[in-house]
This record gives sequence, structure tokens and C-alpha cells, in this order.
Amino acid sequence: MKTKEWKEEVKINGVTYPADQLNRKQDAELLTKILVRRSNANSEKPNKSSYVINVNAEWGAGKTYFIKRWAKDLKYEHPVVYIDAWSNDFMDSPIITVLAEIQEQLLKTVNQSYLSKEKKKRFKNLGMSVLPKILAALVKRYGGFDIEELFVDENSDTDISSSTQSNKSLDLSAAMEAMTTQAFKEHSDYKKGVKELKGTIKELIKYSIEKPKGSLATARIYPAFIFIDELDRCRPTYAVEMLEAIKHIFDVEGLVIVVSTHTEELQHTIKALYGNNFNADNYLRRFFDTKFNLDVEVSANLLVANCDFTVLNNHYLEQKSVLLFPLLSPEDIKRQLSSLIAKISNWQNLTPRSAIQLTDRLLTCIELISDEKTVDVIVLSTLVCLYMFNKPEYDNMYSVLKENLFTVESKLDLYCKQLNLPHYLKEMVSSTRDYEGVKQLLILGGYERETFMYHNSNFADINLITYFRSFQCVLKRADNIKKTNYMNTFGYNGSGSVSGSQLLEAYMTFFGVNSFTANDYLNLIGLTSKFADS
Repeated sequence: MKTKEWKEEVKINGVTYPADQLNRKQDAELLTKILVRRSNANSEKPNKSSYVINVNAEWGAGKTYFIKRWAKDLKYEHPVVYIDAWSNDFMDSPIITVLAEIQEQLLKTVNQSYLSKEKKKRFKNLGMSVLPKILAALVKRYGGFDIEELFVDENSDTDISSSTQSNKSLDLSAAMEAMTTQAFKEHSDYKKGVKELKGTIKELIKYSIEKPKGSLATARIYPAFIFIDELDRCRPTYAVEMLEAIKHIFDVEGLVIVVSTHTEELQHTIKALYGNNFNADNYLRRFFDTKFNLDVEVSANLLVANCDFTVLNNHYLEQKSVLLFPLLSPEDIKRQLSSLIAKISNWQNLTPRSAIQLTDRLLTCIELISDEKTVDVIVLSTLVCLYMFNKPEYDNMYSVLKENLFTVESKLDLYCKQLNLPHYLKEMVSSTRDYEGVKQLLILGGYERETFMYHNSNFADINLITYFRSFQCVLKRADNIKKTNYMNTFGYNGSGSVSGSQLLEAYMTFFGVNSFTANDYLNLIGLTSKFADS
């Protein structure tokens, strides 16, 4: 397959897409292999048909990015059509949308010199001769007769019913006969029209494969791919009609149809049409041969590639005398902060889009921090995340901080090891080994400094809840610190090991975390909430 490396940015229809930061290329390669094999297997069956797959992920998980890059990779060797269903749902019929895109996108890939005038006209007018018959059947428009002819004169000898209109009454028998005749005719026309349409689509696909333009592979292969994106965002009637069209009209041998949706939202769309008790999951199974779930794992690289971290550059924080505790290494702060946000995002199951919004909001908070302040960025990141994506839990944490409570009642997994807070605290200790003040801080009776550091800097007992408790203790203690026997302030009695919490509180106090009060955090979050997220 002739493709551009996904680790590089790419331009598609004039729009530049960044390098892949979610390892989606391997998903595309896996799906291509499976779908080519299954489509070919379908062609061997007596009842030849298309193969339909639902690619499922939440809104903001990067489905459109994935679908567009995958489609671009396939275009060199396969006929490919991409359809943005949402941008077309103002149309009366999705059938018209799909036919128009097939005609426009596939005809461009055919070497026109191999087409006769008649063939070229047939492809350009794809479906126009049979579409009225198909649409008439689909919308059940019973036409072709004059309803007035079904009424008879009251003065005639014909038996009449008691219903009258303009001195005529309805002959129900004649009405039913006429409607039945018309229904049979329309059904027959529909079947003929669909058969003719499928034949034309198959022929166009064949020309795209066997007579391609020079810029494409000389040995193009089946199947053809149609990508239908954003169907879950469409109005209910349009979404359902699209699914029905996929099943009954575009069921063409040698064709793979990829429907990209947040499937749970698509189920809600269907229920809006058929009622909340309707089994939308079973309904969708009728249309899809299989479903593929895109994994969503936010990475630090994704955030760095999509967010503006310049507030951390050019010694901006250093000039303002702002410290982001516990990320105390200026040279490494971008890596550390992006890693922390990625872990918090995955802890809260955020989509990539939501994680990017969280990062942008947090960077705005950092930009607005007053001079000569130390802000605990673990606390700030957690609070901003909860404010944006889990407001009930934020309100709970708000009360804890506002009222200086020490009991955190939460449905969150505050003991979550996924955040790996000890890792950041170890890096903090490592990056501040040579601070003269820290050297004095860690002098304890009977301990050499290096021995103390080795035995007491693993912070194994630190999780989010113990971290917040230490943070509250430091804010409450303020500047009430013993200048001598510094560690005694934090509960160390001079014998035995120092706990991770005691050491954490000592570092928090030493670097001035208490210079930024609980109200300062809450006010900063409230201020930046005025910025709208796109």
C-alpha cells in the first residue's frame, strides 16, 4: 500500500492533519487486512453482498481523523468514497447524497479515454433514471390514480356506503383494488430500479479498478470502500433512512461500507424516532456485519502536538517567580506536565478532544497565576478536570477545600495508582538534591543526607487522597514552622522512618505551596471557566 507515514502531518482536501499520536495506523492496517479478506469471502457466497462495519468511538476520540487518514491510504489501491453524513443531512434523501458522492469521487479515478459517450453519460447520470421509482417506493407514495374516480354518484344504482363527499361516496373495494395494484407496480418498479442501480455502481467500481488514472496503482484491487462519517449526529429520520439504504440499495458485491459513529449516541437517535423502549441495539445489528471499537488512550505526545505550551518556555515562569509544585525542573517541565495531564485524562476516561480542552484550560490558568506564587499543579490539574468534566465531584472537593474539611467523601477512585504520583515526587526530590536549603531541611540526627534520601523518598503511600490531605495540612499550618528540627513540624519525632506524607508536607512548605490559598485556586478556576471550549 502506497501511504504517507502517519507520524508525519498530511494534507487532505486542503486541510492539514497533524501526525498520528494515538497509534491509529496499526488499527488501519489491521482493519484493511480483515475487511479485504471478508469482502472477498462474501463474493464467494451464493448470496453475494457488501460487507458493513461500524467503527465505534466516543465524540472527540478522533474518529474523523482516523477515517480520513485511513481513506487516504486506501485510495491508491482501492476505489474509495468518503461521505460526511452530518454535513449532508439537510438533504431530503441520503440515497441522493450517497449516489452523488459515488458518482463524483469514483468517476475522477477513471481514465476517461476508456469511456464511450454513452457510458460516460450513464455514469454522470448515476441513478437518475431509476431514482424516482426507488424513492416513490421507499416513502410509500401511492400515486397514479385520481381519488375522485373512486367515488360514485349517490343517485346511481350502485350500492353505496354512508360516507359522502360532494354528493359522492367512497367505493372502498375500488379504492383497495387501485391501491393494491399501485403498490404491486411500485414494488416491481423498485426492484427493477435497485437492480439497475446496483449494476451501474458495480460497473463504475470495475472501471475505477481496471481503468484507473495514471496517478493511481496500475493493479488496483477489490473491494471498494465507502466511508460514512458522523451518522450519529444526523437528524433521526435521515440516519435511519441511511441505514436502510445501506442494507437494501447499496448492498453491492465487492463493496465495503465503513460507518463511523459514537454508537451509543446513534442508539439515542434511533430511540428518538421509535420511542425509548425500542431495542436500538438489536435494530443496529441488522445493518452491521461487525463492530470495531477504537481504543482511546490519551498520551503526552498527543497533548504536546495539539496544545500551545509556550507559557512554559522562554523562562516565562522564572521571570514571574512562579513555581509549579512538584514539577521543579524548568528544563523538563513540559514533559512532566503533559505526562501528568495525560494520566489525569485517562483516569477520568476523557476523550482526546476533552483532554486537549483540559490542557488548554490548565495552561490558561498557569498564564494567569500572580507573580511570586507557588501553585500545586497536581491539585490545580485535578480541580480543573473535575470542574470541566465531573461537576458533582468538583462541588464536593470545593466544599472540602472551602470549609477546610479533612474527610473526602467521593465516588472517585482517589487511591488510583494510575496517576502514579510517587513518580512525580521522586523526580522532584531528584531535581532538588543540590538546593542548599533542601540539604539543611533533610539533616536529621543519626542520618547522613544521602542515606536519608535513599530510604525515604519513595513516597509509596501517596495517592490522590493522601496528597490532598497533605496539601490541606500545609495550607492550614501556614508559616507556623519550627526553624530548628524542621521535620518535627510535620510529625517526625526523630526516630524511625519518615513517612511519604511527612516528607511531602516538608517539601510543600519549603517551596511555599501555602503562598496560594484554597480560595486562590477556586477563584482561578472560576475565572478561566469564562473561556468557552470549542
